[in-house]
Amino acid sequence: MTDMARLEETVAVHRPLSGWIASLDPGARPALGVINDGDERSDARDMVRFRTAAWARTSVIADRDGISGRVLALRAPDGSLVVELDDFGRPIAASEQGAELVAEVERRWSDLPADAATVERLRLESLELRYFLLHRMGRETRAPAPLFHCLPWERVEAVARATAVLLTPGGAAPESVSGTQGTSADEELRHWFTPAALSLAGPLSVLRRGLRDGRAGPWFSREAAALLTGLLAVDPARLPAATRSALSGVAGRLGADPVLHHSARLAADRLTGPGPALLNLTLTTRLDSDFVLRASSGAGEETGAVLKQGPVSADVVVTPGGAVVVELEISTTAPAPVRPAVDDGPLCHPVLVSPVGGRAADDAPVRYWMLLDSAGDVLHGFLAAPAPEGQFDVGLDAPPVALRFLDRVPHRELLASLHANEHIGPSRWHDLIDGLPAHHPAHAALAAYDAQLPS
Repeated sequence: MTDMARLEETVAVHRPLSGWIASLDPGARPALGVINDGDERSDARDMVRFRTAAWARTSVIADRDGISGRVLALRAPDGSLVVELDDFGRPIAASEQGAELVAEVERRWSDLPADAATVERLRLESLELRYFLLHRMGRETRAPAPLFHCLPWERVEAVARATAVLLTPGGAAPESVSGTQGTSADEELRHWFTPAALSLAGPLSVLRRGLRDGRAGPWFSREAAALLTGLLAVDPARLPAATRSALSGVAGRLGADPVLHHSARLAADRLTGPGPALLNLTLTTRLDSDFVLRASSGAGEETGAVLKQGPVSADVVVTPGGAVVVELEISTTAPAPVRPAVDDGPLCHPVLVSPVGGRAADDAPVRYWMLLDSAGDVLHGFLAAPAPEGQFDVGLDAPPVALRFLDRVPHRELLASLHANEHIGPSRWHDLIDGLPAHHPAHAALAAYDAQLPS
């Protein structure tokens, strides 16, 4: 093995938390060098220069926004210094005790401390330091859930409570939600909470501002679905109890819309309810295509399940022809919510087909989008797709999304969905898709769909 190969196999105990660093000239007026030695697109955490155990964690005095203060740094064996930078290229504020805490955590990287004293010490440090530390933990470790409690969740709670009021018929929220330094709390959420939970702070902030300002046009169903999707995915243990309660309140208010009711109830119960009870709330069933083939013996039998939760009911079957068929209905007879999701245009319900125990690339879960058609007080959808071999799960727990907001869905997924919606013909698809923005991938999917139809 070459010396370089040995070097690249080592990992420094103390190395950057942030993707940006700059050298520091510790003169009478400390001056920072260029970001990442002039390569801003590189990631300091992956630099070869830090693949050595000799770096030391420290804090130094440097200028930050025109004020000198202690910032997070690393010292090389030769005494040279690099300062860690935030997303704006500013040094990350860190007290001497904070730098010592980071050093302690780095030394215990494979067995991270998560006691109450450690969490409290983290709370005393700058938000930037907490964010970058948790972000690197998320990249490299299975960080204990309590560590994420050091984030300023009171901001999320304030925005969640205001959003819940705005979603209440006849409710009125305060003109602003107080945050740090006199700014509104939803403006302060930003990206700080992404190490703990994706798709949470962003859609929550947009929901609150849009409802407060009476934002016109289609937007609501996208943010509501994004928030519920995030709440269905987050590890509840990463959120303090007060935060879980506040977010559960928002989910409950979103659930006043029959279209969002099931996903909202499931999300709320994940946050505050007992874990085992969730098994009785899911719209998920396990089927076996091999069993159907063995049992049918040419008799054309099929097997499946009837799923029902609140206003949602679905029949899911596997046919001897090797198809999984899903027929779904959502009753919309409940009182109209503050902002109905259907106002944003035709809705598509995600259907997740997941092979059980498969390890091959072809056994990855496949998502289809079922178009929901309105028929009086009912939204109805029908979908038929190829059934995987053996056992597989069909999941209907995720929230519907307006067709216009499937603009980040892969072309292949949209094309498969067009074919799977067997009751929707080409002319209807053109009515729905031709008016979408030119960049929407549904245009390309529809063109491919047309080309694949029998001539």
